Amino acid sequence: MSKVINIKHEGASRGIAIGRAHILTSIGQSSPKYWIADKEITQEMTRFKNAIQKSKQQLAKTKEKLCRFHGKDQIQIIDTHQMLLQDEMLVTHAIKNIANGKINAEWAIDKAANRLKMAFVDAHDEYFRQRKYDIDYICQRIIKNLIGVIEISLYEIKEKNIILIATDLSPADIVNLPKEKVKGFITSVGGNTSHSAIIARSLEIPAMVGVEDILKKANENDLVVIDGLNGSITINPGRKEITKYKKEQAKFEKVKKILLKDAHLPAETRDGGKLKLVANIELVEEIGPALDHGAEGVGLFRTEYLYANRMDYPSEEEQFESYKTALEEMNGRPVTIRTLDLGGDKLFAGSEYADHLNPALGLRAIRFCLIEKDLFRTQLRAMLRASVHGNLRMLLPMISGIDELRTAKGIIEGVKNELKKEKKKVSSKIELGIMIEIPSAVMSADALASEVDFFSIGTNDLIQYALAVDRTNDHVAYLYNLLDPAVIAMLKKTVEAAKKAGIDVTVCGESAGDPLYILLFLGLGMDALSMNPISIPRVKKMLRTVTCNEAKELIKKVLALRSTSEIEKLVKNEMSRHLRIFEEPKTAKP
Repeated sequence: MSKVINIKHEGASRGIAIGRAHILTSIGQSSPKYWIADKEITQEMTRFKNAIQKSKQQLAKTKEKLCRFHGKDQIQIIDTHQMLLQDEMLVTHAIKNIANGKINAEWAIDKAANRLKMAFVDAHDEYFRQRKYDIDYICQRIIKNLIGVIEISLYEIKEKNIILIATDLSPADIVNLPKEKVKGFITSVGGNTSHSAIIARSLEIPAMVGVEDILKKANENDLVVIDGLNGSITINPGRKEITKYKKEQAKFEKVKKILLKDAHLPAETRDGGKLKLVANIELVEEIGPALDHGAEGVGLFRTEYLYANRMDYPSEEEQFESYKTALEEMNGRPVTIRTLDLGGDKLFAGSEYADHLNPALGLRAIRFCLIEKDLFRTQLRAMLRASVHGNLRMLLPMISGIDELRTAKGIIEGVKNELKKEKKKVSSKIELGIMIEIPSAVMSADALASEVDFFSIGTNDLIQYALAVDRTNDHVAYLYNLLDPAVIAMLKKTVEAAKKAGIDVTVCGESAGDPLYILLFLGLGMDALSMNPISIPRVKKMLRTVTCNEAKELIKKVLALRSTSEIEKLVKNEMSRHLRIFEEPKTAKP
């Protein structure tokens, strides 16, 4: 009997999958590397250009299939891979490596890819670190075409329930998976902000990414269980475990169907209190699933994706088309687009802004945009032009005080005037808001509220900055807690300033999607919660179970307590009976 192996790992998407392991091997170090003679350079260049052309054709076919079977939802990521095939830093450098270095095409593209990846590998933001895997994917595709690898189609495999295990899977790989056979996947690289994780959540495929030793621990045809609910992988489980997971799987699917059935019911409490539930998205293709899950709009559209996987900035037209598509697909519902939230060190290797000791406290977000004004104006022009295609709300990140806000507002007004002179239409109903994620912004909330139309509280960063805690550092991560009295006091002060000025407040951190905090946010007076689209049905179900009166009573008790542990115990106790709604419903006896 095979040894049972248990691995604890955070799920990239919710759900339970049970199936036989199918291992996908990558080319990796096995790709040929050798020197070539002068007379072979032309032939090698032809080989390389043919492989590039074949790769382009393959991606074009994938894109065509996506258009036919998935609409526009997953196309944007394929566009990114197509752009990489035209990237000067990748293709031109590979050609130079062949001509000047006198090396074979496989080696040349591998060297060029490694050079390009250096722009992302040291990024302090996980999202941008993950972009190196897209470069790996394109490099692998080119090399496979160079050496003539014929991939076995998963459709030809007889096994009906497959757990796919690979170094990495591209979004194109994932959307092309035969869903009737592949029940889930595990990769050894990537993170929960990688494209593969985003698409897995979008398509609701149980997945684990970044499981480092999975290719060493799992063998072909092993029975594998992915538990994305509790964060575990079990290889070769016993009969009792299999029975347990099958029951959990059935329960999850049953509850999911009930939640989705109710996803479009009003987001209100039992006593009529309303709380708008909106979606956090990074890609336009997430809008469809967001609407399917009952989103009333987009509360946070992160625009950093448009700047990833490239060594230049996206053009105004490219950005305009993306924002326009998002606004049109939301069909009048509010779309809150956040201006660029990154720093120079996260884009380009060798940038004059890179390699500072404290990047989280350095030149990022609005600070970066106020220095790189041309970049900022280009994005603003694209947003403002797109505004006539829907209900745009513009969001400025990491505002620390009134001077920063006024400077940004001045640039926005200047861009509006430019567009008017050019006879380009701009909506007259655009709302402008700021992220509240720095303690100084909380302390200046009264002044800031008088100059904007809404607040969005970024709880992830606010907790980190307020408590001086790096949540990725295992030694201090235990201190990172929304229920710290100081954090709750900051939330309360922010809401009070907003109410006084007559503007609305949205929470758009991870905590917004956790049903545990619904009474807390209601009691504090939040107007909206913005979350991963998949969380919306669960949060809505909880919201429709509680009352505003309960929320007010809870807040009174919370504000009377002085320690995090006391507040945590209180909130969990108060919410325990409500959380039972996510248990499998009892079948009525005949």
